[in-house]
Amino acid sequence: MSTNISQEVYAALKEFGLTDYETRAFIALITNGISSAKELSDRTKIPYSRIYDVLVNLENIGFVNVISGRPMKYQAERPAYVAKLAKKQIEEKYQRIEYALLEKLEPLYGHEENIESTPIWILNGDVNKKINEMIRNSQKTLTIFLHIPKEEMLEEYFESFLFLTEKKVDINIIVDQNYLKIKNKNIWRKLTSVAKIQVINNVLFDGFLFDYDEMVMFLTTFFKLSIKEEDMVFLIQESRLINYTKTYFKMIWSMGEKFLLKNYS
Repeated sequence: MSTNISQEVYAALKEFGLTDYETRAFIALITNGISSAKELSDRTKIPYSRIYDVLVNLENIGFVNVISGRPMKYQAERPAYVAKLAKKQIEEKYQRIEYALLEKLEPLYGHEENIESTPIWILNGDVNKKINEMIRNSQKTLTIFLHIPKEEMLEEYFESFLFLTEKKVDINIIVDQNYLKIKNKNIWRKLTSVAKIQVINNVLFDGFLFDYDEMVMFLTTFFKLSIKEEDMVFLIQESRLINYTKTYFKMIWSMGEKFLLKNYS
């Protein structure tokens, strides 16, 4: 059996941490079924002297099962199982990173500094107009966190999103699937045409991150407050908070799943 595998699949497996040989061997087992080491070596052009090390590594991370016999055969795990396994390993990896950064290194940071002011302000007045301006001023990336997605807000900003696509600005949206209620399918169709959208179990807040340089955060959803039915909106330009948010985004983006409108119809 043979099939065309896109480079996107190879790139995704390598991004997870597989080597080129491991990626080729795993895909060959998926596409050709149970195989011996010699058969795999012949199909993938992986040197026979290396193929056993490759298969042992794949077995150790749970991607491959060994079938006893003479010769031994190898079988790939189902891709759906491997996806869950990979997601779990990534989550554990970032938990270790987060623990090291926040619990061990953060208390050691900046004790000698004398910080006179922190560049954080409350946005007043026409907040939507200000956010629209900031969206349109983005030069490279716009990152949107949606803890409680508001379709009316997304509709209001859509023309600005469209403007960014003409500037070739990357738009990434991460959505909390626990609060995702689709009423206006059209706005979500339009969003998928201009942005990459991932869904995840828990997004901490609603906010916009502009070029990893400054951020608008809706604190009412973060603290679960309601202040006269209005949002408490902060403009943040403090570099450490921006860096934490950037790291947080990369972590939850890697743990999320691609948004498909049909799953929420």
